[in-house]
Amino acid sequence: GGGGIATDGGGNALITGWAESTNFPVSPGAFQTSYGGGGPSWGDAFVMKLDTSGDTLWATYLGGSDNEEGFGIAVDVNNNIFVCGDTYSGNFPATAGVFQPANGAGAIPEDNYMVKFDPNGNLMCGTYLGGDGHDEMVAGGTIAVFGGLVYMTGGVPSPGNYPVTAG
Repeated sequence: GGGGIATDGGGNALITGWAESTNFPVSPGAFQTSYGGGGPSWGDAFVMKLDTSGDTLWATYLGGSDNEEGFGIAVDVNNNIFVCGDTYSGNFPATAGVFQPANGAGAIPEDNYMVKFDPNGNLMCGTYLGGDGHDEMVAGGTIAVFGGLVYMTGGVPSPGNYPVTAG
């Protein structure tokens, strides 16, 4: 399924969504070259970059061993790529030192996520975002970069313990 599309400073298209296929056309040497799991309704998220002629510059799966969806994608002034969506995986590629490095979900293990790739498709950072309830981003979840800050919307927050900052 298709989730989001954006363009970078060079006119290249960046696309995210989800794939149920184990043979999605990922690039050799991509961040994640093999299907992580999930299905039958979602599968893994994907991220791909196309040049102005429509040729694939790179494409990668994005996910852990359970279901993921990619909904929103944005590009900053340095052509770094930000993707948001939701995940059921306890091993989604979150990185050390981020806001929420582990899935916070309990009985229904679904959290939102946000990742950042450099222009060449290398993962720079990734974080979960959710409490111990069902935090589904749902279609319409989106991400934007403005003034050096990243804004993400969507989700059905966990009652009472969705992670928020003071003030």
